Parts: sequence; structure tokens; C-alpha cells
Amino acid sequence: MTRWAVAIVIFVLVLAGGIYTLYERKHPDFDSENKTYEIVKKWNIPNALDEISGIVWLGDYQVACIQDEDGILFVYDLDKEEIVKKIQFGEPGDYEGLTYLNDYFYIARSDGKIFRMNADLDADPETVILDTPFTTKNNIEGIAGGFDDLLLIAVKGDNLEGNDDTYKALYTYDPVKQEIYKDLEITVDYNEEIFKRLKTDDRREFLRPADVAFHPETRDIYILDAEKPKLVITDRYGKVKKIHELDPAEFFQPEGICFTPAGIIYIANEGKGGDPNILEVNFN
Repeated sequence: MTRWAVAIVIFVLVLAGGIYTLYERKHPDFDSENKTYEIVKKWNIPNALDEISGIVWLGDYQVACIQDEDGILFVYDLDKEEIVKKIQFGEPGDYEGLTYLNDYFYIARSDGKIFRMNADLDADPETVILDTPFTTKNNIEGIAGGFDDLLLIAVKGDNLEGNDDTYKALYTYDPVKQEIYKDLEITVDYNEEIFKRLKTDDRREFLRPADVAFHPETRDIYILDAEKPKLVITDRYGKVKKIHELDPAEFFQPEGICFTPAGIIYIANEGKGGDPNILEVNFN
């Protein structure tokens, strides 16, 4: 083996060791022996979805996906394991959330704009941009079609009321009137005893939503967190029922979550730390 080859091998080993050490320091408390979930199946998806940031179930074993750089809706076929359709709905931008409601897709951009797109995948997308009171300071990350033809919006950054580390607010938005219903605001209280298990003194790490979805049967709210990988489940009023901590080796950047009508859960990971993927997951 030449000196150059030896040097390259040593460099790779040192780099791998450094990454592993950093990784372990970032997630020192994950208990891999007591997982509260099982990964049923994994799909490594194309590099075009390396920055996948939202998914929604379409039926026929297909999901619609967005990624946070291009204004493109992708249709991925889980059976064929390939992208079967691409639809341009907007200019390049930081698109972070995707949901379906009443024959429309709704796509949330981090600056507070919501794009409403015709859900007929064989027709012109007919995109309309909706206004909201959110800005980049709030950083919309999750959006879900839910109660009474309304949308639920989750922000990763500041609440609309300001930077408050005692709770995280979820907002009910009327896409027809283009307004927030303050009386339907859902509050996740960080003083709940269950948050103490997270073993962090920084309350801002308790919950930084990457996506949000409603369980189709229980109507519980499933809030996905990518920074400290976990799934927080609340009732419709924000009362936390369970927290599932996720192994960062399997959920290195979980950014999207969706359900089938039967309650099967799919979670999408960005390609940071590995190939982008979609996981079918069972939670205990």
C-alpha cells in the first residue's frame, strides 16, 4: 500500500471517528434497548428528494412529497419504488409542510406563505398563495388538514405571541377566510411532567416541530421533531399523551409524517447522515 493510500485510510478513519464522537455527544441519552417503536419497512428514495420536508398519503400505495428547495410536488410510488410524477407549483423556496384538504394540497413555506394547489394531478396545478400572520421568525414547518375544514399549523420558531419557553402553540387556520382562529389555538404546556424525561434544561429543545399530522381514527395530534428526534402525541387540546424518542441512527433528520386512512404511519428523513428515506413505523 502506498503512502498516499495509507494517508487516505487514516484520514477516513479519523473523520469517521470524529463524526461518531460528535454524534454520540449530541444524543448521549438515547436508550436503544428500550425503543417504543418498530420500523416495518424502509424505502431509500432518489436524491431529488434529498431535502424531503413533507409527505401526504394519496392512496394506491403512493405518497405526495415536497422538498425544501424547489417548488415541485413529487409523487412517489412505494410499490414501484420510484418517482412517477413531478408537478411544478412554485418558484424555488424553503417549502416545509404538505397536507391535503378538500380537493387541494396545501404547501407551507417557512416565511409564512401557504400555497393552495389543485389536487387533480392530471390537471393544471392552479396554485394560489394564501396570506398568514406568520413570518420567517415563526418558521412554519408543519401543516395538517383537520377539524371542520380547517388547517393546523405548527411553527418551529417563535410563537405568534413571541418567544416563550413555557409552551408551544399550534394554530388553527381557515384557508377560505385566510385567518387564524385564536379561540381554537392549541397549547402544548412545557410544565407537564412528561417533558422531564427528555433530560435537558433548555426548554426550547422540548418541542421544535418539523411536521404535524392528525391520527385518522383517534384525531390525536402527532408532532414530529427533527432536532432532538422524537414524536410527541397530544390530544386535540394539546395535552401530551406520549413522547416517543427516536434513534438518531434511524431518524437522522425526520421532516415529514403522514397517515393512511387505516392509521399506518410513514415518516420521511432528509438525506443528512445517509440516503433520504421513507419509513413505515409502528409505535407501541
